[in-house]
Amino acid sequence: MNVVGQGTVVVGTIECEKDLFVAGRFEGTIVTAGALHVYPQGVVKGKIKAKDLIVAGKIQGEIEVTNRLKVKNSANLEAYINTRFLDWEDGAVLEGEVHTFF
Repeated sequence: MNVVGQGTVVVGTIECEKDLFVAGRFEGTIVTAGALHVYPQGVVKGKIKAKDLIVAGKIQGEIEVTNRLKVKNSANLEAYINTRFLDWEDGAVLEGEVHTFF
């Protein structure tokens, strides 16, 4: 398990095999073979490539999800998104594009 905790700011690149949890602020590139979890107070700016993404916070940038993207009602996305499956809760905000593939 990998964590960017609340009150923490990380700038750079994170590559990991396991799940990553973001409750703080991250700017840069995230590549994970697991799931990326962005908590309601979490902010991610940059490029994301993950197997799964569960977002309740804010993301700005490019998102590639090879399996499932779950967007919670508190999420705010300014993003260009490519994903295989999309679960979207009422109340979530998107400014950008979503493309799905099989």
